[in-house]
Amino acid sequence: SPQDREAMINTMVAGLDEKLRQNPRDTEGWMRLVRSYVVLGKTRQAREARGRAIPVFGAGSDAAKKLTAFAASLGPTATE
Repeated sequence: SPQDREAMINTMVAGLDEKLRQNPRDTEGWMRLVRSYVVLGKTRQAREARGRAIPVFGAGSDAAKKLTAFAASLGPTATE
């Protein structure tokens, strides 16, 4: 059912979020997480995830710039 599918997706996204708390130096993981939250319509969580990721790499780093550009490419909801 759609509810089961949504619950499964939410569980997967929560698992990825937790994995990134344990091992934050994963640029691709952060991009997947931000995109997942945007797709799920969870814009606040998308912004929070980006906000947690940037300090891991340092604000001026290539990874931080890549994440910021990626979030911007998903639309204003990920960066507002």
